[in-house]
Amino acid sequence: MSKELLVIILALVLLPLAVAGVLNVPSEPPQKDLGGPLGISPAQSFTTYRVRPGDTLAGLSRRYGIPIEYIQASNYIADPKELRAGSVIVLPRGGVVHVVKEGQTLRDIAAAYGVSEFDIIAANDLAGLPLPGDKLLIPHPASIPWLEALKLGWRPDSRFIWPLRGRLTSLFGPRIHPIFGTPDFHTGIDFAVPEGTEVHAAAAGKVSFAGERGGYGLLVVVEHGDGFSTYYAHLSRILVEAGQFVEQGQVIALSGNTGISTGPHLHFEIRRHGKPVDPLPWLP
Repeated sequence: MSKELLVIILALVLLPLAVAGVLNVPSEPPQKDLGGPLGISPAQSFTTYRVRPGDTLAGLSRRYGIPIEYIQASNYIADPKELRAGSVIVLPRGGVVHVVKEGQTLRDIAAAYGVSEFDIIAANDLAGLPLPGDKLLIPHPASIPWLEALKLGWRPDSRFIWPLRGRLTSLFGPRIHPIFGTPDFHTGIDFAVPEGTEVHAAAAGKVSFAGERGGYGLLVVVEHGDGFSTYYAHLSRILVEAGQFVEQGQVIALSGNTGISTGPHLHFEIRRHGKPVDPLPWLP
């Protein structure tokens, strides 16, 4: 083999290696250290963590720099003291973890938490529509429906929560109509509250009506499945629309004095298979 040919062969072999070294191109993409006790989804930015003896929400909040309410809402922890050693929880980074429900759209989720759809898409690197059961990070939510539900009496054994806090002025059942003075059957319960008080969905479901209806004035009706529906009447402002899926605790309207009304209040009904039932036994 001539000297010139040997030089050419060596050049062909060594040149790619030299170029790779100059450009510092790795053979595989570098792996980012994602941290987290049990692993993290880089797109969704939340880790799973196995609770250790002595752990508290306050301690985890300080250690990982996550607001307590984000940890609490992401794991449906009703009592911050109820952290069981050995259980696995989610530690969200910069938001709250939401589990997508059947029939829930990205628009519905964004409305429930007071964020934009774009924010959710960007935070989760979404390339398609989320499916039921998917976990999404809701970045820096303006409101957290589940925490609102806690304030309104959420319990694991209760289907509904109170739609708001206020003084009960009229119960379910026979009465004399306060305006017409005639015998009447009251199909719900009334809360005396200032006009503009936030009204919350008593349970998750789909809005079947949102608008004006006779003596009800401005009315929202939410269907919850199993034949249950809830009515919210005499509203001053409606914040949802028909076909929208709402979370339990989500603000759906503001109370008012519309329709046939004696003054600012909320009229609330629970119906089962279309028939009004006494709400009190169903509330926490």
